Amino acid sequence: MAAPPINRRRHRLFVTRNTEYHLRDDECVGVRDRATGIWLRDHAALRLRAIELPPHGHDHVFVGQRIQFWGSRADVVTSTVEDVERPPRESVDRYVSKLVSGEIVVPEQRAS
Repeated sequence: MAAPPINRRRHRLFVTRNTEYHLRDDECVGVRDRATGIWLRDHAALRLRAIELPPHGHDHVFVGQRIQFWGSRADVVTSTVEDVERPPRESVDRYVSKLVSGEIVVPEQRAS
């Protein structure tokens, strides 16, 4: 008898009312505003670890709960999780872990 397949998926997308939290294992690697689709590169949850997530494959039990992220300098608690999904493959390239070291973002110039 063959062994059951091993779930090797590491990425999960937790959807709240206004925000998507993209996790690799238990680390928050991306946060996106649902209304605008803009990635929030300065969100407090980025790089923090989530506490007490369900095992992979049992994500549905987490709907209706909140994610608590913990870090040495900050803690973040999300609003209620509405859905848990597998993130689209193209999202992975937008994660903070994929940013180029030393990348500088220049603010837009305001017209006088």
